[in-house]
Amino acid sequence: MPDKNQLFKPSKTRRFVSAWTILRDEKSLLRRVGQFEALFDQIVVMCGAPTASGKLPVDWPVASRRRTTAELRKMGISVLNDYGGGWQGCGDALCRSPKTIAAMARKMADECEATGADGVDIDFEKWPSESRFVYTDFLACLSDQLHSRGKLLSICAYPYNAASRRETGIGFIDPSLVVQHIDQYRAMVYDMFCPPSQYVGPTSTAPWGRECMKYMIAMVPRHKMIMGLPTYSVDWDINDPKKSRQVNDAAFLAAREKQSPIGRGWCYFADVNLIRYTDPKGHAHLVWVSDAMSTRSHLETVEALDLAGISFWVLSGDEDTSIWQAVLEKFRRT
Repeated sequence: MPDKNQLFKPSKTRRFVSAWTILRDEKSLLRRVGQFEALFDQIVVMCGAPTASGKLPVDWPVASRRRTTAELRKMGISVLNDYGGGWQGCGDALCRSPKTIAAMARKMADECEATGADGVDIDFEKWPSESRFVYTDFLACLSDQLHSRGKLLSICAYPYNAASRRETGIGFIDPSLVVQHIDQYRAMVYDMFCPPSQYVGPTSTAPWGRECMKYMIAMVPRHKMIMGLPTYSVDWDINDPKKSRQVNDAAFLAAREKQSPIGRGWCYFADVNLIRYTDPKGHAHLVWVSDAMSTRSHLETVEALDLAGISFWVLSGDEDTSIWQAVLEKFRRT
């Protein structure tokens, strides 16, 4: 068992801290992470989706990831390769037979070794409920491949609560089935309201996050439970909601805050800030902001429920760094 695998090391702060990243420029990524070397335990690199022909994505080359992983390890930071994908062109091909499942699991584990990564993070989304058992079979196969090599397996999933279970059922990810195969379960406590939906609201709120995490730890052991949190905000065009977007640009938010008649107004109970502004076309905008204040409210849930830690979507290089500072201050070992 390799001694550098983060699963077997104490976290740098009182809780495990991770972030997904889409920042593929090696120098930019290392510079950003290096600013908060004392905070991060793990970086999850977004590799893309397997192809219908069963090949792994090549957008982020193996050689580049291997160099980046080696540099991150010097900072005491572990790395996971993340593979995502929907059903058509990915899931349907992957789950065609036990042979295709085994072949893909082996390829992912082989690439994990080739890049020097500590494991794999699976972010398959929007698969049909009927794929529940083949999805679980795939995780079991991948788990065997990774664990035999001293690597870990993580998955991402939309967070359940009692209301979502009543409305949509279990879906293709059944926590009670998959939890025996995985080492980290990342519940993505964001996209509560997500453009271009006609329903307008924040991407995450503290009460919703707390409700979801309380529900999840009845099925997932606390030491495996990672609370996924947003660094991005949502900018809603009230006149034309279809033109709304997610924003991960601290400079843009600061400029809109100066335009806002309420500045950055705190919404009590939801525990999220709100910015109002009007764009050059005369469209009214509401921006629910993920920032240090909203993050602190989520960190209270992590502490109160004794969760293993947190993972942020996303480290892009443009995010509000006050979020990282807030986490460091909250979880710093004394």
